[in-house]
Amino acid sequence: MRKLIFLFAAIIFMTANSACSNSSSSKNEQTAAKEATLAVQGSCGMCKTKIEKAVNAVEGVTAADWDAEAKKLTFSYDAAKTSPEAISKAVVAIGYDTELDKASDESYAALPGCCQYRES
Repeated sequence: MRKLIFLFAAIIFMTANSACSNSSSSKNEQTAAKEATLAVQGSCGMCKTKIEKAVNAVEGVTAADWDAEAKKLTFSYDAAKTSPEAISKAVVAIGYDTELDKASDESYAALPGCCQYRES
């Protein structure tokens, strides 16, 4: 009978320990997920498509939405894999200025005419 009680107690302990470790890993995953906004220049629907595609290509980004009217990029990302700075660099690389970085003249000039937003 003692062996049966000991075995039952051991099973309960292992189950409880497993549940605790699963909940702590879920908490770590939740704390790594963040949402941020970044001002990004652009002007049209083609800009929206290009900006969102570039941001979604960054490892760790789970969602991206650029609002053309507000010129704001809202994105969700895994902080363990990327950062707003890395996301800004990805946007700048395709020719769009952000609040953190400015696109090179060459990458900006490569944008279609409808996407160019800088004053001459």
